[in-house]
Amino acid sequence: MSFTKHDIRIHFIISAIFLILAVVPASAIGSVTFDPIAQSQSVSTNDSLGFSVSATASSDIVWLLDDVVVEQSLSSTSSSYSFAETEAGTYNLTAVVSGSTDTSKIWTVNVVPAFNVTFSPDDTVLSSRLDRKPVFRANVSEGSDVTWYLNNNQVANYDGIFNSIYVPDVSETGNYSIKVHVLNPNGSIENQWYWVATPTPSQIMSGGSGSSSSSGSVSSNEDYKKILVKEVNMQFINKNVLTEFSFNDEKNPISSLEFTSSVNIGYVRMSLEVLNNRSSFVSEDPHDKVYYYVNINPDKIGLDNKISNTRIFFNVSQQWLDDNNIDADSVRLNLFSGHVWKTFPVKILEGSNTSDNSHSNVTFVSTTTGFGNFAITGKVNEISGDDVVVIDMGGNTSNKSSGAGPVSKKEEDTSNSENVLDSVFKSMKELFIKRNPVIT
Repeated sequence: MSFTKHDIRIHFIISAIFLILAVVPASAIGSVTFDPIAQSQSVSTNDSLGFSVSATASSDIVWLLDDVVVEQSLSSTSSSYSFAETEAGTYNLTAVVSGSTDTSKIWTVNVVPAFNVTFSPDDTVLSSRLDRKPVFRANVSEGSDVTWYLNNNQVANYDGIFNSIYVPDVSETGNYSIKVHVLNPNGSIENQWYWVATPTPSQIMSGGSGSSSSSGSVSSNEDYKKILVKEVNMQFINKNVLTEFSFNDEKNPISSLEFTSSVNIGYVRMSLEVLNNRSSFVSEDPHDKVYYYVNINPDKIGLDNKISNTRIFFNVSQQWLDDNNIDADSVRLNLFSGHVWKTFPVKILEGSNTSDNSHSNVTFVSTTTGFGNFAITGKVNEISGDDVVVIDMGGNTSNKSSGAGPVSKKEEDTSNSENVLDSVFKSMKELFIKRNPVIT
């Protein structure tokens, strides 16, 4: 068996260490564990590698890097060393454990140039419209082979390049997986993104998204002869974000509606129809007087089960309230659901006019458990006949026919006033007695 000069030198250094450590008494080291177990190790220039030694008995542990002592732990049961080199090459790391029994281990560490590569976008999951496709990039510090995959199908391959760009060539909405593989002499690395492609505004407005999963256009199938006003508003709905749909037509009593979704939905188109009569899909009128019938329908099926904090803002004409003898407090928002009208409480917003100006509106806010056929109603105040006070405002004509002689103008005016007051007091007295009977 032959030995190289390097092996002889290592053996000499280890023997010298054992000789030096022998001067210091140490207990038996027992069993010793080295980590990692494999003798050959590899690491890049921008990374580090950990080594450790543990013994069941107190021992003296010395670390050598290419014959140079770099760390030592005396009278210890464990020791570790973090290997990090910025220059590529091959290094020898040695751990020497001394006690009643001497042992050591040598690792050969191969340091390779760092694999410098950056990917963008930083986000793993992306969402954008089909007309705003994301740009995926891979930038490498040295010439590399770059391969792109769309839904695990290879779509592009480049050899010996430093920078690579990929833009998905798709025309349908849906979920896509984009992956890039980079390979060079220093190793290989992959990165993967997930892209949610949503429809463009023109696709949504036209009722198509370019895929079989399109929800279609917003249509209530209402009789067009009953529709006074129709408005459509489109918004992008994100999870746990309050989304508002606004409507601006002056003939539309609904000014806006808002809600929070529990999931990411994407673009939603909300249709609102103001009707001149009860909807064709409603079988009965609500109990109170109807201000307007309104249909509210989104273009996403099942949206009702995914939203919360729903609020609908609407206006009622003060003139309509006055003309129909309706108190603003009795106004309600009603939804026809399950073949019956479901009524929701409302709140008058502060600052709304309730009587000062008959030409203005009173603004209300209500909630709902779903969408569909709505009715805004108010309760007409019924005037009871028992509460009507009839006052005779005419003069007493009995004097004129009694033959008592002519009466002066002044006397006649005084007599008329007295008769009116008597009539008022008498009527008030009768009404008071009627409402407050004496119990005997």
